[in-house]
Amino acid sequence: MKFGLISLAVLGLFCASAQSDPLSSRDGLLPRGHALGGVLNREGRAASPERIVTLRQRRTQHDFADETPEDRHIRLDRAEAIRQGFTHAWDGYKQYAYGADEIDVVNKVPKTTRNGWGATLVDALDTLWIMGMDDEFKRARDFVAKLDFRKDGGQLTKVFETNIRYIGGLLSAYELSNDSVFLEKAVELTDAIMPAFNTPLGLPWQMLNVTTGVGSSETPGKTSTNLAEIGTFQMEFYRLSQHTKNSTYHETAQNVITVMLNKNKLNDPSSNYSIPGMYPIDFDMASGKFTSRATYWGGGGDSFYEYLAKTWILSDFMLERNIDMWSESIQSFKRYGVAESTSGHLFPGFVDGTKFYPYADTFTNFIPGTLGLISKIVGSDSYFDLAESLLEAGYSVFDKMPSSLGAEAIKFVRKNVPSDYLLMKSSSQSMVDQFGFSLERPYYLLRPELIESLFYMYRLTGKTIYADRVWKIWQGIQRNCRVPGGYVGTANVAVDDSASGTMDIINSTESFFFAETFLYLYLTFADHNLISLDEWVFTTEAHPLSRKYVFDGTF
Repeated sequence: MKFGLISLAVLGLFCASAQSDPLSSRDGLLPRGHALGGVLNREGRAASPERIVTLRQRRTQHDFADETPEDRHIRLDRAEAIRQGFTHAWDGYKQYAYGADEIDVVNKVPKTTRNGWGATLVDALDTLWIMGMDDEFKRARDFVAKLDFRKDGGQLTKVFETNIRYIGGLLSAYELSNDSVFLEKAVELTDAIMPAFNTPLGLPWQMLNVTTGVGSSETPGKTSTNLAEIGTFQMEFYRLSQHTKNSTYHETAQNVITVMLNKNKLNDPSSNYSIPGMYPIDFDMASGKFTSRATYWGGGGDSFYEYLAKTWILSDFMLERNIDMWSESIQSFKRYGVAESTSGHLFPGFVDGTKFYPYADTFTNFIPGTLGLISKIVGSDSYFDLAESLLEAGYSVFDKMPSSLGAEAIKFVRKNVPSDYLLMKSSSQSMVDQFGFSLERPYYLLRPELIESLFYMYRLTGKTIYADRVWKIWQGIQRNCRVPGGYVGTANVAVDDSASGTMDIINSTESFFFAETFLYLYLTFADHNLISLDEWVFTTEAHPLSRKYVFDGTF
C-alpha cells in the first residue's frame, strides 16, 4: 500500500513554495531567533505569509443577524435556565465540599481525587466568570491565591489531568480577568510538574510525585502511556511561553511530537506506525515507540488530534507542523477511520492496522466540533460535510434513548458487513434491532463531548436545530441526573428515570461537568458574541484561550 505526503491544499489551503527559504525573515514573520518547535513543517518549510494573512482575516462564526426577537427570547430564557442549573450544582459544592476536588453529591461530603488542590473550583473558574457570578469568582480567586502545590494530598499527580484541568483553568481565568494571581499559580504548578519530562527522551511520565520529582507509569514498573497523555500539553504550554517569554514550556511540548515522529517512521519494521497520520494510541515513553497498531480518535487518542489543530489556531497559524500533521491525519481518518452503519449513519471506529472495528465511545463526539471549526477556517466544504455527518451519528445515540442521553460506548453494525451483527450476543442484537446500535457501556457520566460539537455547529452555521438538540439533552440531564445537592450520572440511558419513578444513579460528579458540560450548555444560548469562536479557542477541557496574542515565531 503506497501513501503520499498530503498537502494542505486538500483542506482548502495553498502551500508555501518549495523553493522558498524556510528561515527567511523578509516578511517579518520569522525573525532571527524564532522558536523552531513546530514552526517548520516536516519538510522544513514555514507557512506561507500570504496564507497566514488570509487566515488571520477570515471569520468563521455565523453572524446571527437574522435571529428573530422571538428566537432571541427563547434562547436567553434557556441560557438562564442552564445558569440556574449550574447554581444548583455550585451551591451543593459550596455547602458540602468547597475547595475540594469533587463533591460526593449523594453523601454530601468532599472527595480528594486530584491532589486536593480544588479541581472543581479551578476547573470552573472560567464558567463562573462567563456566567457573571462575580462574587463566587472573587471568592474562588482568594482560594486559588493560597494554594500550595507542594502539598499533594497524599496522592501521585496525574500529569495530563493536572495540565488540562488545573493549568488550563488558571490560564483561562487569567486571560478573562487579567488578574495576575492566576498566571502566577499556573506557572507555579507547571514548574511543579515539569520534572515529569526529565526523562531520557523528554517524554512525560503519566504520574508524578510532586514532592520528590519522581515519575512513574500508572502501571507500576512499566513505562507505558498513551497518545493523548503525551500529546495534550501543546496549547497550555504554548500559551505559558507567550505569557512568560520563556520558550521552555512550548519547546517541551513540541519535543514530544518531534521524538514521536523521529522514533516511528512509516512502515518501519521496528515501529507499529503503518497509516500516515493515524498514530497508534499505545506508547512506550522509554523507547519512544508505539507498542501496538491500534489507532483511535476516542479515549486514549482524542485530544492529541484536537491539539494538533487548535494549537495551530492559537499560534496565529504559525505552527506549520501542527496543521501539516492534522491534514494528513484527517484524510487518513476519513479513508480508514469511518464507516457507514446499516441505519445510514457515518460513524467513527477503532482501527487496528487497517482492520476496522465498529466501536465508538462518547469521546469520539469531539470530532465533529473540532473538524467543523478547522474546516470553516480553511474553507473546506467537503470536510465540513463530514463533520456534520459524524455529528448526526453521534446525536442519534442520544436521540433514540428515552432519557435523551447517550451511552458511554456503543457499537454500530456496518452496512454490508453482516458479521458485525452475527457475532453479537443476542441482547446486543436486540438493541441493534431497536435502536440501530448496541449499548456497550449504557451509562452517562455527565460528559460534554456531544454538547460541545452541537455548540460548535450552532455557532458555525446558525442552524437552530443544533441548539434545540442541546436543549433536549439538557432536559434529559434535568430528568435523570438532578438530585438534591447537585447532579450525578445515570446508570442506563435506555431508561428515563422520571418515567420509571426510580433513579438508577452513578454517584460521580467530576470537575469537567462544571468546566465543560455546563459551559457549552450555557454558551449555546448566551449572547452569541460571548466567547466568540473568532476570538477564542477552547482547550480540551473547554477553557477558552484568547486569539488576540499575536505570534511572530518568538517568545
